[in-house]
Amino acid sequence: MKQEPLVSILMNCYNGACYLREAIDSVMGQTYRKWELIFWDNQSTDNSASICRSYDDSRIRYFRALNHTNLGAARALALQQAKGEFIAVLDTDDLWLPRKLELQVPMFVCPEVGIVIADTIFFDGSGQEMQLYKLSPPPQGYVFRELITRYFVSLETVILRKRAVD
Repeated sequence: MKQEPLVSILMNCYNGACYLREAIDSVMGQTYRKWELIFWDNQSTDNSASICRSYDDSRIRYFRALNHTNLGAARALALQQAKGEFIAVLDTDDLWLPRKLELQVPMFVCPEVGIVIADTIFFDGSGQEMQLYKLSPPPQGYVFRELITRYFVSLETVILRKRAVD
């Protein structure tokens, strides 16, 4: 039986303490257990670092940026630390449902699959919710042309094959 592949989760943080514990807890609560969390602290001045370090789990890898950068550069630096076959992104103000990784990782059984997305629910503090694909499901299959002309992906749902990113 093939061993489960490692999923590297990139979490970039700049003063994200407000919802950070909930975001990390949603990773800790995954039913798929073979993951690493690359926590990239982009020079936070709040208690984000202490929240991250309060978790006693060797799968959580904390890095503090030498200099504050924009989000894209911070994600690229975090990506350099990833050891997994797959890459996922979770921001500090987002949450994953417990079976997210369990349901998405098997979709990569075909070696040509480079990206797998899922539905998402946007919510705010007032209780308002909106399900992204409730009325119209996203394209499936070879969707590069659709991605170029109509970006339909919500980043917190994405899992990428790392060699496709490289």
